[in-house]
Amino acid sequence: MAPPSCPPTVPSHGRQHPIRAGLLCLAGALLGSCSPEVLPPARPHVLLISIDTLRADHLSSAGYPFATTPVMDQVAAEGVRFERCISSTSWTLPAHISMFTGLPISAHGIDDDRLWRRLDGQGQPIAPDLRGRFLAESLQAAGYDTAGWFTWKYLDARFGFGRGFNRWERLGHNFYSHPEVGPAWMAARDADDADGMRALYAQHPELFGVIHSTSKVVDQAIGWLEERGDKEQPFFLFLHLFDVHNPYVSPEPFHSQFDPTYEGDIDGTRVTAPVSPVHPDMDPRDLQNLVARYDGGIRHVDDQLGRLVESLKHLGLDQDTLLVVTSDHGEEFFEHGGKTHRGSVHLESIQVPLILRWPAGIEQPRVVSDTVGIVDLAPTILAATGSDHAAPMGGRNLLPMARGAAADPRAYLSELIIFEEGRRVPLRRSSWIRGNEQVTMDMRGPTVENMVHFDLSVAGGGFGPGVALPEGSAGREQFQKDLAHMREGLLRLRQGSPRMENDLAPLTPFELQDLSSMGYGGGDNNFHTQRMDDRLSLDGGVWPDQE
Repeated sequence: MAPPSCPPTVPSHGRQHPIRAGLLCLAGALLGSCSPEVLPPARPHVLLISIDTLRADHLSSAGYPFATTPVMDQVAAEGVRFERCISSTSWTLPAHISMFTGLPISAHGIDDDRLWRRLDGQGQPIAPDLRGRFLAESLQAAGYDTAGWFTWKYLDARFGFGRGFNRWERLGHNFYSHPEVGPAWMAARDADDADGMRALYAQHPELFGVIHSTSKVVDQAIGWLEERGDKEQPFFLFLHLFDVHNPYVSPEPFHSQFDPTYEGDIDGTRVTAPVSPVHPDMDPRDLQNLVARYDGGIRHVDDQLGRLVESLKHLGLDQDTLLVVTSDHGEEFFEHGGKTHRGSVHLESIQVPLILRWPAGIEQPRVVSDTVGIVDLAPTILAATGSDHAAPMGGRNLLPMARGAAADPRAYLSELIIFEEGRRVPLRRSSWIRGNEQVTMDMRGPTVENMVHFDLSVAGGGFGPGVALPEGSAGREQFQKDLAHMREGLLRLRQGSPRMENDLAPLTPFELQDLSSMGYGGGDNNFHTQRMDDRLSLDGGVWPDQE
């Protein structure tokens, strides 16, 4: 059955509050999927690249003062750059599910990796209730040759990924994630076998220290494209590039390129260590260098991206390939008190690049200022390829905007769950952005702990302090009234999304160690006595279909 078309957008004229208009627009959009526009030309190849941890304002084409992204800038100059693309969250796992399904987090249902540790009353594991249909499934069914390479645990098949891909492989293992070395290392560690650990280190030095995986992924992609030759079957290729992520250590000359005269102790490592030199009170000169190390990683990945772009041209694929460059989330450098990511839903964490280039299908280069989101990627690619999806989506097709058509404003929701030590009820942190309006809100159960409004039209808006909406204010009261209406849209979208039947078993100690090696997978085991649906609803209740 074809999904229903989008309802009319709520007009923003008259006395209507802009926050209210945005909420109603998002709620209306979530009531059904936008039917993708089917294009008459031949189906393009699709190359989707997700550069992990790349914040949008660090692209030189976006006005950043350093030449971090010359290749991406050229791609953007030949295509379309969206100035404000919003992620569904500020960390990898749920953001990529949104990217592939076109669903907000409250619809697809995955908001935390601790869902893989839940137990029922009898101590049996509870499989995560993942909803939606993956983009690659629909493209594969439409006759596309599908392949993907990724470089971090959160995109592993055990989290639901790989559906619809003929090839889905991880590159860039460390000593914990390596299928042979990891278990051997843990066994030696648990047995206090220092000699065994030293032997593994000597045999596999490439698995220890900082792992640079981007060149390996690009090599695999180029090799795969070359092996296909002049095969007429269209392809969908997905690449996940991880070398912007911390530790901020890249190969020279990139590592010191943006701060060559620095003589301090910051080297881009130990960013999330228990005793870290990276903290809010660090010397401003050291923080400047830390950001420069991050920028070096961007420049390194951009350089590798250049090899791939040249390969497309060499193989004669560049004209008929829809190239999409984006990211899953950004990175914090204490703009609002935090570092890295998965802590806030401010712009530095959720505003990501989005560049489309398709010479045969998008002829006029342009920059689009309208707010869009990563939930729009799946509908856009489906529209470009003329593929059926047979599942609702919360995003919209961006091709008309990319070709210069006017678009009604839409609101975009970003969500995050924060587990605090000593607090059983988690904090649900959310952001709503529509046009130049942003509202962030923290809720614990049904209680709103703070609500802040940001004007994104002013210089630096969203990156600095906002204006609190206090109890009793008109803006806050209206916003809270609209939450119930938004929840109805999210609930209906979730109920209409197919449940992914799978065997997503609990994470093993080996896998937990792999996650914790990068600062993830924490929290106590009391979590898995808590119901997922208690956390997902916006007003603190439970999803009626799961009671």
